[in-house]
Amino acid sequence: MGHKQIEVEIDDNFHIFVDEGLEDIIKNFFHWDIETCNCCIDYKGSIWIEFCDYNDWKQFLQLTLRNNLEINGLNHVRETLWEFLQEKAKVNLVFDEQVVEDPNNEENFLGTGVLVICVGLTFPKEYLKDFEGLFYDVFPKD
Repeated sequence: MGHKQIEVEIDDNFHIFVDEGLEDIIKNFFHWDIETCNCCIDYKGSIWIEFCDYNDWKQFLQLTLRNNLEINGLNHVRETLWEFLQEKAKVNLVFDEQVVEDPNNEENFLGTGVLVICVGLTFPKEYLKDFEGLFYDVFPKD
């Protein structure tokens, strides 16, 4: 069964559809120049957010780590998004070759030799509110 989709305006010329309940988070990723390409509010009981460029994932982690260092330094003060990702989330790395349509046959695709690395972040659905609070500590809304 599908989930209700919400149209999200990223900018004047770019709109995406996102599962209801994740629209603010996904829009905020784009505000911080971190692109996601897929998400689901209930993927096998988990929240799923996919980053289709490894560099976006790396930027997300770098800012999350920096926030953890600012808050906790050498002593644990409170939970951060960095700790949440370490303790409550799972990450799947998927890699493949970029493909393009075959100009000689529209039903076929050709490999390009370009490596594509996608990162899927999942965490239990019941932790969505915790994730949101910690996420906005690192990536404040406008």
